[in-house]
Amino acid sequence: MGVTQWKAQFSSGPSEVYRALSTPLGRSRYWAEADERDGAIRFVLPDGRTDDSRIEHAVKDELYQLRYFGRTITFTLTPDESGGTDLALSCDDPDSRYDADHVALLLRLKAFVDFGVDLRNHDKSRTTDYADS
Repeated sequence: MGVTQWKAQFSSGPSEVYRALSTPLGRSRYWAEADERDGAIRFVLPDGRTDDSRIEHAVKDELYQLRYFGRTITFTLTPDESGGTDLALSCDDPDSRYDADHVALLLRLKAFVDFGVDLRNHDKSRTTDYADS
């Protein structure tokens, strides 16, 4: 199985980016309301899909990896020379139908962490086929 990777540069440092990835409050600001219990995140997406995503690896300010709807997604954080973060999101499923979802997730994360903006449309009738769902 191949791995696909996307990257984004954040002006915020690794601790701010990691906090947004690794805490229920952080994830609720750009991804989904998701309780965390016993090493798993209970995702409930706007279109009604749910998943108990097991956290596979978590290294503070460096790496966050989980099984998400049957795929392993890995966030790798690297501090840059100006105090920001280079973030790589990789997925072990090369199915290109998920590419837009991963890119949209990265951009929503960046908008929230660097600018305090929620890019989601919050419209339950516009979910799966919308980049801003």
